[in-house]
Amino acid sequence: MLMDDGVDIFIDDTGHGPAIILAHEFGGDWRTWDKIARDLSQDHRCIRFSARGFLPSDVPVDMALYSQDRQVRDVLAIANTLGLETFHLVGLSMGSFTSLMFALKYADRLLSLTLMGCSSGPRDDASKAAYLSEIEKQIDLLERASGKGAVEWFANDPAYVHLEDKARLEWQTYRNNLEQQSVTGALNTLRTVHWNRVSLFDMSRELRDLNVPTLLIYGDEDYPTIASTNEFLENTLPICRKVFLQNTGHLVHIEEPASIIKEVRRQIGSI
Repeated sequence: MLMDDGVDIFIDDTGHGPAIILAHEFGGDWRTWDKIARDLSQDHRCIRFSARGFLPSDVPVDMALYSQDRQVRDVLAIANTLGLETFHLVGLSMGSFTSLMFALKYADRLLSLTLMGCSSGPRDDASKAAYLSEIEKQIDLLERASGKGAVEWFANDPAYVHLEDKARLEWQTYRNNLEQQSVTGALNTLRTVHWNRVSLFDMSRELRDLNVPTLLIYGDEDYPTIASTNEFLENTLPICRKVFLQNTGHLVHIEEPASIIKEVRRQIGSI
């Protein structure tokens, strides 16, 4: 699907019924939702896509073609092109931040919002320095070791540490997919979308006015910043429900697919 700036975004559109758009995490692509979409598409129209910079979507070399606002506009373009007046929006990590930013601009388009592993940008100078330092480490590893560097980074990340034990085959598939992804796309996304992420804690007024039913999901083994962000969102969003998963890290949809399907179905009103 061609965006207005000439970037081609890959989409997968399956099933019939009320529409759900699924936005993936950094490190993933449209395939990350395989188990979730397989279930939901039995009675819903499931639209998955790979964000710009993530194969098989285009990987622009020009960093001017990447931004948080551009990611939001890509979701809007997908919905408009597919003729979706209203839909459910589900996001994970990077995809959850994009989903929340979309909701703040286009709340009237959403039937519900599900945010998994959503984290804020840095709140102050000290946290910003630490945040950017981590991104610089990720950039350095990708530049030095290419796709294998991405696998090394995720394999040693504490928020992913128990995934292999819980879902060995799924973790191996995820690693294989990750190694085949575009390093250029990952680097450009880190240097723009992630580098410039804003603080949700500075957006209290806008969040209090967001009258979209919102589901928050995260695990107890995820990053500490995600716990604090979700506690803030729970106390700020006017229509909000939180699900906290025990013994679960960042990729909640891969570690606990049955729980995610159950909770998303509850959120979209299909159980």
